[in-house]
Amino acid sequence: MKAKPQILIVDDDPNLRKTLADILRVKGYETAVAANGAQAIATAQQQTFSLALIDLMLPDIAGLEVMARIKTITPLTEAIILTGHASMDTAITATGQGAFAYLLKPYQMDDLLQKIGHAVERKQAREEILRLASFPRLLPSPVIELNLAGEVTYLNPAAERLFPELNMQGLSHPLLQGSQALLTALWHGKQPGDSTLETMVGEATYELHVSYVQEVDLIRIYVLDITQRKRSEQEIYLLATTDSLTGIANRRYFSTVLAAEVERTKRYGAPMSVIMYDIDFFKRVNDTFGHDVGDYVLQALTSLVKQNIRSNDVLARWGGEEFMVLMPQSNLKAARDAAEKLRLTIAAYHFHHCDHLTVSFGVASFEPQDDLNALLKRVDDALYRAKAQGRNRVEALTGEVTAK
Repeated sequence: MKAKPQILIVDDDPNLRKTLADILRVKGYETAVAANGAQAIATAQQQTFSLALIDLMLPDIAGLEVMARIKTITPLTEAIILTGHASMDTAITATGQGAFAYLLKPYQMDDLLQKIGHAVERKQAREEILRLASFPRLLPSPVIELNLAGEVTYLNPAAERLFPELNMQGLSHPLLQGSQALLTALWHGKQPGDSTLETMVGEATYELHVSYVQEVDLIRIYVLDITQRKRSEQEIYLLATTDSLTGIANRRYFSTVLAAEVERTKRYGAPMSVIMYDIDFFKRVNDTFGHDVGDYVLQALTSLVKQNIRSNDVLARWGGEEFMVLMPQSNLKAARDAAEKLRLTIAAYHFHHCDHLTVSFGVASFEPQDDLNALLKRVDDALYRAKAQGRNRVEALTGEVTAK
């Protein structure tokens, strides 16, 4: 009988540990639990797991460190990071350090179970590669061998089925395009070891494990289907950077971009401005027409603004009905003119259900004495002034006086 996949659950919440363990056992997995990082590492030293579900914030050791130490013990163990606090940097770091996926609490159990299934399958496929490395014909994943001239000398049956034109096209085939430099380096070095690269064929993404095989003096490539993993990584990136309702940058990501632009402006002295805008009396829309209409308004407004700003401007939802626009290479006058154009365009637009709406704008430019907080406070003050002076207007503030 085939052994059940072993899953380690690492979380300091006892209720969550028990719930997950019970569900996974029902789904056919064997489970072990750990309440902190030290217990998890000790357990991994005693038992090999297909997958570790690791909470990002553990009481003793950071979840990413736990993942790294488990992978040092058993490199093929996959990991899914679970957290109640999404962070773009942490999400990218987690996947970059080898996490199969990154899931935000509270998660949908179906989503978690799907990711667990894919992670276990990937671990099993990698084990098969190692187990059958000397018998490529038996491997269920594609295996390709090339000679010194870059000619395909062997395709196993899986490779023949999946890439029927590879034998004829060789390095010009989409699967191998971009691999020439790596292959050349391996040939010249003629050192054993595995190098990895990613490539796309159509809409599918593949991970190529490329190595020089001394015994037969050739390059051997093992191919995995990692399309689902790449989709998971894209989901992580979107979660960390994008507002789910409007599809534009969220506050967290915008803050990161703005901080980088402030540093660039300090270094090179180029002008840079920000616009903050707020829908006038938006609460009335929700109260009168309902939140579905309110959501439509936010989406329609976002689309309208995107059509009327430059491609290099960065639009973000700052919170609720507040939005921000970062305008690189724009001084205060240019940004104020852009805000006025947006104000007039929005005021003339017909929104379904609620007809016409107006928007108030605050504008500020980065000045030599500014830091990020000073710039944000000034643009917020400018927006407050616009609303205090009657709404449906643009106010621009400098560090000293109001720009008329």
